[in-house]
Amino acid sequence: MKISEEECQIGELTDSNLAIALRLLRESGYVILESVLPRNLVEELQTAFNQLLMPNMENQQKDSNWNRRGGCHALYGMPFMHPLVIENSLGLQIIEEAMGKDIWTLLPYHTNTTFPGAGMQHIHRDTQHLFPELPYALPPTMIILHIPLIDFNESNGSTQVWPGTHLITDIDSDASQSGQLEERAKSMPSARINMPAGSLVVRDMRVWHRGTPNRTQTVRTMTSIVYFRQLHRFPQHLTHLASIPQAAVDLMSERAQHLCRYNPIE
Repeated sequence: MKISEEECQIGELTDSNLAIALRLLRESGYVILESVLPRNLVEELQTAFNQLLMPNMENQQKDSNWNRRGGCHALYGMPFMHPLVIENSLGLQIIEEAMGKDIWTLLPYHTNTTFPGAGMQHIHRDTQHLFPELPYALPPTMIILHIPLIDFNESNGSTQVWPGTHLITDIDSDASQSGQLEERAKSMPSARINMPAGSLVVRDMRVWHRGTPNRTQTVRTMTSIVYFRQLHRFPQHLTHLASIPQAAVDLMSERAQHLCRYNPIE
């Protein structure tokens, strides 16, 4: 969906656009806000991530089993820690309405990257239903926020999704590995997430999806930050999370620090 320049500048959707975004997330499992980040920031991020990704690609090319997909973790500095990336108010407005004001996330976030020559990926979900034995889908507990750093199109491997599949419950947890999703998806409509660089994708992580072939010579990458619903006293007890340097914390707003409250500080 397209939003106004004013909404982008103030970082807040109108009531009507928020209602549309929430309906799309609820019914289709994802919503796209087109071209909401400044182009200069997107280009800066793309250059910075490519500097991290290219050595990884060169090393992985030596492995005959490499499927030309992967990514890297963001560094604790600029432009990776820019507020429009780690606490994008437009994305958070939708996510908080869907999962509550007390959502949380973890750093470092990572990229979802398809390198030149990548083929078709298998259909999969990023997470399962919280109570898979129930015959109906509960509200989301995990939502991912993507920012494409290059225009996504049919040639460079834009993600293929099956709208509404986050609501499907009669499928085994190992359906991706057993081929059940591939077979069932043959009779279901799908869509390609083609969008300009600097858009936002807010996606229920239960939606069936896959990466498609990158037939270009350009790395296709996007940032990926997962947000979680607060569940009772989870995750207060977690002790194995990555530590955030104090210098990185100093770059973060009070809101961003609250979102990342379960990362220890070193």
